[in-house]
Amino acid sequence: MVDLLKRQLTDSDLAEYFLQLDVKPEKVDDNYRTEALILQQTDPEKGYPRLVKNMQTYGQGLSVEIPVNSIPIRIMMNKTRVQSLTSSTFEKATKTEAPKCFLCSLDKGQRGILTNDQQYLILTNPGITLPGDLTIAAVKHDYQMITNRFEDMIRVARSLYHFSIYFNGALAGASSPHFHFQAGYKDKLIGEIQIQKLLGGQAVGPARLRRIIKRAGTEVFNVENFLRPAHIIVTKDAEALLVYFQRYLTILKQVNQDIKGIANVPDFGDLIPSLKIIESEPRLNIMLKYYPDYDGFILALFPKIYNRPQCYFQKGDNQILLGLAIKEALGNLITVRESDFNKLTADPEFITRIYTDTSITPEMVEKLNNLLKKYS
Repeated sequence: MVDLLKRQLTDSDLAEYFLQLDVKPEKVDDNYRTEALILQQTDPEKGYPRLVKNMQTYGQGLSVEIPVNSIPIRIMMNKTRVQSLTSSTFEKATKTEAPKCFLCSLDKGQRGILTNDQQYLILTNPGITLPGDLTIAAVKHDYQMITNRFEDMIRVARSLYHFSIYFNGALAGASSPHFHFQAGYKDKLIGEIQIQKLLGGQAVGPARLRRIIKRAGTEVFNVENFLRPAHIIVTKDAEALLVYFQRYLTILKQVNQDIKGIANVPDFGDLIPSLKIIESEPRLNIMLKYYPDYDGFILALFPKIYNRPQCYFQKGDNQILLGLAIKEALGNLITVRESDFNKLTADPEFITRIYTDTSITPEMVEKLNNLLKKYS
């Protein structure tokens, strides 16, 4: 096991990259350290060899935007995502041995910076959705569970104010059992841009915001007609954000009790073999952003049934390798095979089914909304 604390890059290690960013020493903070880290790790001579190689591979990928029920979705064929897309860490209910943890066994040259009172190591992610993607790993191996960690997510979002911070639940797309957030440059993913448009009163196909809670500067919206269920919380009050998130987690857990008897989907509340614990928190993808210019937060929550659509379990030519985690919830469907890319781009209705397979049902959404309003 690698001692993550020994993989830290210091300000001295990053000095030449601060110069490239034109950041004066007195302005250096964790946000600019992270941007300098990205430059250092992608440096062909001094950086992280696997990431440098993957940046070249990423440039050879395919990408196209298509309308799905008038909602733009981006389809990508990106071979750097093979490890995360094919991970079965939280699948195969009979598997009881602990999987190898790639966050406890970092690659040669993979280094990072410490944040949040040295509780997390910020690393560049070699599985690239967009350049600048990050993994923010707990320095000690712990369960991939957001309970008691959301306050950390708020602090990280405040520190990395040029980035969106992401979280995938254990059965909602996480590829490692080691606790981690993800991050990427803010407002680059197609779904993030669409959420900003909706909040600004602009149209995104048939999608619309339905406000279900408004209280003391905090608003909670259900996003309707968006292919996948989503809730948005907007506030300047970090304490209120924490309270509403904890309430959402509790209520969604009640709703998730209905996830039973679905083909190829583990029943909610069963044993998670790779964690060796009973599932105790709801299936969820999370995005959190902080805007220092007005001291405000935008939280997006995507409640899930599972991360694998039914096409993943088909055989032969009928199979499509897909895992729906936060990047996919934000409108970027990522494949690693050109044949899968071609199938997805040829059939928008098939993409509708993929989101339906992995999202909670309309009945569950309505139950969730009613409970949120009742306990607001």
